[in-house]
Amino acid sequence: MEKMATRDPNQGKVVKLDAILNQGVTTGSNLKHTVDDLHDILHSYYKVARKRFVDIVCMQAADYFLVTGPESPIKVFSPRFVSELTNDQLEAIAGEDLVSKRKREELKRKIENLEIGKKIALS
Repeated sequence: MEKMATRDPNQGKVVKLDAILNQGVTTGSNLKHTVDDLHDILHSYYKVARKRFVDIVCMQAADYFLVTGPESPIKVFSPRFVSELTNDQLEAIAGEDLVSKRKREELKRKIENLEIGKKIALS
């Protein structure tokens, strides 16, 4: 197959179907097998390429409409707007949830108790 490959400027290395068919594949079963193999390869490539295309379109749409577009909701949060917010407003918008705060405070208390215990044990 490598000998039959040609370089296409858009696709890279390609093997033309005519080159495969003219290679000496004369029996019907070999021809069908070759065609089936090529079909399977192209079908697999199509499935991967289609999924990737859909992923990219979705990512670009989300990026445009939510982050970089002219009517992006994030544009509301300009540096000036954010600097004028009160601490309570900032906490409401971007603060930790209550569970995380409680867990962090509990862990701080445990660390303090362990530090005290360490000092007692070393003295």
